[in-house]
Amino acid sequence: MLLVLEYLPIILFFIFYLLGDIFIATGVLMIGTVMQIIVMKFMREPVTTRHWIIMWAVLIFGSITLFLRDEWFVKIKVTVIYVAIALFLLIGMWWKKRSPLQSMLDSEINLPLFAWRRLTYAWVIFSLSLAIINVYIAEMMSLDAWVNFKVFGTLGATLIFSVFSGAYMFKHHTDREKDAEEIE
Repeated sequence: MLLVLEYLPIILFFIFYLLGDIFIATGVLMIGTVMQIIVMKFMREPVTTRHWIIMWAVLIFGSITLFLRDEWFVKIKVTVIYVAIALFLLIGMWWKKRSPLQSMLDSEINLPLFAWRRLTYAWVIFSLSLAIINVYIAEMMSLDAWVNFKVFGTLGATLIFSVFSGAYMFKHHTDREKDAEEIE
């Protein structure tokens, strides 16, 4: 259920783009994203920083898109979100001297410090790469090509990168009990 809820706004965006146009799809995306947060709160599921960043970017850039009737703003929203994620990870690494990924996942996954750092920087590079690719596709290709990239390209790339991240974490995972025994 939670997985469906996670991707429902973008699925609805794609369906309404195919049935209507980019402006109808943008309105549906805005409503769907707000409803996603409300349902997550109602289900007592954690609403992460990523969810809030996405919701506010969707609302701000979606509103500008609808007000000005200019699709460029909803297209650039993707880049803003990926740059915000990269900045969130970098600021966490530099300011708090700890990976935000480590802060979120450390209770479930025990990795050495170097592995958390590498994984965080890999996600920064990945996010910035998607941001740059999005700008290129938004500026140089058709609206249909951008919608397909947004729906299938970014989700597919994120899924693949997540699998590789999981494999990396599995490779470097250490057992907390074993670590505690070695210290004693």
